[in-house]
Amino acid sequence: MKFLVCGLGSIGFRHLRNLKALGYTDVIVYSSGKSVMPGVKEEIEKFEIYNSLHEALKQKPDVCMITNPTSLHVSVAMMAANAGCHLYIEKPLSNTLEKLDQLQKIVNNKKLTTFITYQFRFHPHIKLLKNIFADKKGEYGEALYVTTEWSEYLPDWHPWEDYKQSYSARRDLGGGVLLTQIHPMNYLSYIFGDIEKVQINKIATKILGIEVDDVADLMINFKTGMGGHVHIDFLQKPRVHAMKVVTSKGRFEWDYHENTLFFVNNDGKENIFKNDNFDRNDMFVEMLKDFINCVNLNQETKFNLDEAINELELLIS
Repeated sequence: MKFLVCGLGSIGFRHLRNLKALGYTDVIVYSSGKSVMPGVKEEIEKFEIYNSLHEALKQKPDVCMITNPTSLHVSVAMMAANAGCHLYIEKPLSNTLEKLDQLQKIVNNKKLTTFITYQFRFHPHIKLLKNIFADKKGEYGEALYVTTEWSEYLPDWHPWEDYKQSYSARRDLGGGVLLTQIHPMNYLSYIFGDIEKVQINKIATKILGIEVDDVADLMINFKTGMGGHVHIDFLQKPRVHAMKVVTSKGRFEWDYHENTLFFVNNDGKENIFKNDNFDRNDMFVEMLKDFINCVNLNQETKFNLDEAINELELLIS
């Protein structure tokens, strides 16, 4: 299997290293040469580098990994799909609904495998919660309401670059907290099922000197009738990433950064779910292995293009 990696920011660099770690050596890179990621220049010297996507696609890669800024995802994906590449697209799929129907048509006609990368679907605690709530009459009760918060201080994300020039902070590149920190909404739909409606309140405080939204709250209605709330922002120190699920028999509390998940029943008894020896990169490696397996077996991935379009339609009107 031959891979083309398009874009060498932090996530593209991570995928490149993970491919290497998994033993894949037939890898080429399409890069603008603008990456300021530490160590990237030394690493990519080991690969064939192209500054033209057209020339890179002439090398007939089987998979195109699209890891450039959000606003460029669809244009690159359309070229790659037309060339017959399976698509591994960094989230979010896009910052607009434009041309998604055209991309969908190409993918369907060529019977391509697609995946939009949501690594939290591969987090042990998230997978555990999904399995727990798949059993409607389980020992932990029926899920009644869920609330999540993911808050991080944007200037701390990539200390090696000017955060104001990062894609997350620029409207023209598809930035803003709503789309950049879309993960909680996605893993909630993974755990609790399809979302029927989302009410969004987003604001740009401009405290960081950026014009995009840096605070957002989402009120979610699931098709099951369950409700939920997601809060995301670019502002808080120390960072927060947590979830609470209220059930008919108690509540679950999850803290990503503390790597803890426990259930407290209505009598106050705790049940702790361990996740020993967990490393953040484990999610990315498992995600990549799962995608490659789906390509080889011609199976649907855990979050394909059709699902990503439906998700984006809930967020962009």
